[in-house]
Amino acid sequence: MCRHAGFTPRITSHSDDMVVVQSLVAAGAGVATLPGLALQAHRRPDIHATELTGLHRQIYAATFGDPPDPTAVTAVLATLTGAITPAN
Repeated sequence: MCRHAGFTPRITSHSDDMVVVQSLVAAGAGVATLPGLALQAHRRPDIHATELTGLHRQIYAATFGDPPDPTAVTAVLATLTGAITPAN
């Protein structure tokens, strides 16, 4: 996203805990990009979130073993594939 906007960010911390990331932002330690689901699960009232439009992410699914996959795996892969929104 940053490269597309023409700059390279100075990254000073990493966390996979979305509550921690929001706390760092609320403390004024910087800005962050978060998936929308993270904000639906827990959202601090003291941060401001802006949706970034026109950006797309890739989701990969890894399975173990040779096909045929178990029924549940086949169902999840079909659901993920059906949820694909074509890029503009």
